Amino acid sequence: MKNRRNYYRILQVQPDAPFEVIRASYRTLMRELKQHPDLGGSTSNASFLNEAYETLSDPDRRAAYDKALATHYTRRAGAPDRRPPMTVFCPVCKKPLTRRPQAGESCPTCQTPLRSQRSADLDQACKRSLLRTKSDDRIYYYPNWPGKAQQGRMVDISPKGMRFLCGEDLSPKTVVKISSRLFEASGAVTNIREEIVAGRRLFAVGICFLAISFVASRGTFLSTSA
Repeated sequence: MKNRRNYYRILQVQPDAPFEVIRASYRTLMRELKQHPDLGGSTSNASFLNEAYETLSDPDRRAAYDKALATHYTRRAGAPDRRPPMTVFCPVCKKPLTRRPQAGESCPTCQTPLRSQRSADLDQACKRSLLRTKSDDRIYYYPNWPGKAQQGRMVDISPKGMRFLCGEDLSPKTVVKISSRLFEASGAVTNIREEIVAGRRLFAVGICFLAISFVASRGTFLSTSA
């Protein structure tokens, strides 16, 4: 592989990270950790970040890059691993972590789930679920950290995401912490639309989960409809 830079390490994400995580990490590095030249970062570092993001955000380019990366490391399988340790950040409070989190583990600073519960648990939940299950329940969300919890009303939920109503016009791509009696989660805003409910102007917010921890994984998505 001619280009030996590892784009996943540059963006500080795992190779199986979904696009929402890649985008959130890129934005964090550029803006909040001030890697952008306009904020005091170096031009070369910003160039590497842009190069990595442009590749990993495009499905076709990412697939080709993953194939080349796998071939490169397969050829070096017998060589000692001298790769530098990767710094992992909480998606909500942006604090660096001392190690890669385990499934179900939460951030020690803001208590946001860092990795979802075991895949097998979520797979079983998916088998018990509808595409989306309606759930009229109170939730609290944090649009920034530290900050005050804002109240919302859940509309529906699936193992991959949810919708809730709130009085705030959240921006797409915003990463929020969400708390409810059923789960704790972090998620990225994917869409938002204005709705009038009982004469009130509210916003329906679509969320893609980045990590989620259920209070009780069994039965969370059980439908009671006939």
